[in-house]
Amino acid sequence: MAKDYYEILGVRKNASQEDIRRAYKKLAKQFHPDVNREKDAEQKFKDAQHAYSVLSDGAKRRNYDQFGSEAERFSGASGAQGFGGNFSGADFEDIFGGFGFSGGFSDLFGGAFGGSRRRGPQGGEDIAVRLNISFEEAAFGAEKQLEIDAIQECEYCEGSGAKPGTKVEGCDNCNGSGIERQTRRTFIGVISTQSTCRKCRGSGQMFSSPCPVCSGNGKVHKHKKIKVNVPAGVNTGNSLRLKGQGNAGERGASKGDLIAVIYAEPHEVFRRDGADIFMEAPISFPEAALGSEVEVPTLKGKAKLKIPSGTQSGTIFRMHGKGIKKLGEASYGDEFVKAIIKTPEKLSKKQRELLEKLSEEDETAKSRKGFFGKLKGMFE
Repeated sequence: MAKDYYEILGVRKNASQEDIRRAYKKLAKQFHPDVNREKDAEQKFKDAQHAYSVLSDGAKRRNYDQFGSEAERFSGASGAQGFGGNFSGADFEDIFGGFGFSGGFSDLFGGAFGGSRRRGPQGGEDIAVRLNISFEEAAFGAEKQLEIDAIQECEYCEGSGAKPGTKVEGCDNCNGSGIERQTRRTFIGVISTQSTCRKCRGSGQMFSSPCPVCSGNGKVHKHKKIKVNVPAGVNTGNSLRLKGQGNAGERGASKGDLIAVIYAEPHEVFRRDGADIFMEAPISFPEAALGSEVEVPTLKGKAKLKIPSGTQSGTIFRMHGKGIKKLGEASYGDEFVKAIIKTPEKLSKKQRELLEKLSEEDETAKSRKGFFGKLKGMFE
């Protein structure tokens, strides 16, 4: 009895190419013999492959829709019989990537397609740490010291894993390559897989006497102190990368990096926004009314700020170049000072008399009465 290719893939006859591809991909993963050990898995995989080879080809699909599987007798389709089958349109990198073969299709079928790639020694992992600095250190830069625990090459055996003075030989399991290979024949050809040699742990070497310090591992955990030069202008969230200060990798590979993630503490007076800083300065009523020159703090000490007469509370003054150095640049941000007019809470007799005289001359109260004229009728 002829098989229904749409039924095999579990799609409708009007299914799009994307639906057909998605259905085939799901079945290929489900019934691949390396994943599914059920008795009929291999046949189901073959059927799905053959159905997909027909339905994914526009011309073959049209012939199949019109004449059924008999159309293949005239089109020369050979089906998915062994490695010589029709694999047109099959995205094996996409399909078999989900099986855990990190090297992709070329590693999975390395034996069938001519050789395999040798995995080089694996580099060390990076280490990320938090680096706390003060507001001033972020502004001006500083030299800090970090203490970390890292995987380091054993100094006693120089990373070989062998006791100094003992004989080191090539691993007989991987022939000194550090790579363990397995090859087997399947219905789709020769499948070759590779992994780190279990016997020599990827070093390619064996020894009779392991190092007494690292127990033959070639690496040890070590506590160390590292100096970090923090550049001026860094801020919370910036990170500094110190090359080669991370964990040691396999022998012959590079070390990982140390990544210091900056956390800059807040300041009691200043608030930062990029390279600019902001602060509030208390100004007395006479200073604001008459105008004056007041001292305000900056990152580099005191500075004079001119307050024009008639300054209102909330007025913001800009002091050019008094901010933080811009990271990686020679220029600086600005300092913004917000004037806060302070009203005296306790008055001496003389102060009160003077303010009462001022009040008699002040036009503010008179102008306020004009509000009610504009709102005429609302309070009647």
